[in-house]
Amino acid sequence: MAYVWHETFSNIRHSGVIGWLSITIVALTMMVFSLLFIVTNYLNTQLDTLKKSPFIVAFLKDDVADARRKEIQNKIGALSQVSSVRYVSKEEALRKTREMFGEKRDILDGLDKSNPLPSSFEIEVTDDALNKVKELAEKISKFDGIEDVQHSGEASKFIKSAEMIILIIFTIMSLSSIVIIFFSIAITTYVRREEIKIMRLVGATNAFIRIPLLLQGILEGFVGSVLGVSVLYGLFNVYGFFNLLVLDINIERFLSLEQVGMVIGTGAFIGLIGGAVPLRRFIRA
Repeated sequence: MAYVWHETFSNIRHSGVIGWLSITIVALTMMVFSLLFIVTNYLNTQLDTLKKSPFIVAFLKDDVADARRKEIQNKIGALSQVSSVRYVSKEEALRKTREMFGEKRDILDGLDKSNPLPSSFEIEVTDDALNKVKELAEKISKFDGIEDVQHSGEASKFIKSAEMIILIIFTIMSLSSIVIIFFSIAITTYVRREEIKIMRLVGATNAFIRIPLLLQGILEGFVGSVLGVSVLYGLFNVYGFFNLLVLDINIERFLSLEQVGMVIGTGAFIGLIGGAVPLRRFIRA
């Protein structure tokens, strides 16, 4: 066993710069994977909240008079599926938007004089209408004076689309890591080709030759993933939250121990795949 590990570390040394590049690429991949994992956890939490408390927001046309606005509010409130209706003025909408932007609220300076935000109704539905939010939103959208209607179902669709994009990004980065590890092992195999020939002449089996090279791929994936998670954890503790786009969204929870184990295991598996592919090509029975 000591010989196997000695050969494994020797292989990493022989792979040179590309071996360390493999570890770096895996580290970056696992950093992004971990970050996306954290964001996915956050999105799933928001999705659960939306499912428990579905909402509808009906935006009013700018030319709607106060009397007509009250008529619309009463009409919406009279619907059996509606539990409450709250009017949000243009001024309140701007104030809430400023609060949402947090420290970046300065980018909204100048909107007080020409506020482009519409007034709206925030509508809560009854428990027996949880599965009929879309139909209710379509009904309200046909009321005279309503410009547009948004509902929690659209937000859920956005979250699911975001999760699909996250999966695609991770897949692309994982394939990049596998390719880099592939070349790392291929270079090691080429550099040590004479040693491998001699080992075969003295009776070494293909399995005996392959195991250290497979372990090289696994080790590069493992070290890279541990490094990536550790760096991200350090950044998480320093800043305490991640700024997503221009919005201050506080994400206070890091990955659980089980999720950290999953990330590291995924990195090791990527290394295994990256190591197994070149061995099938360069070391044949």
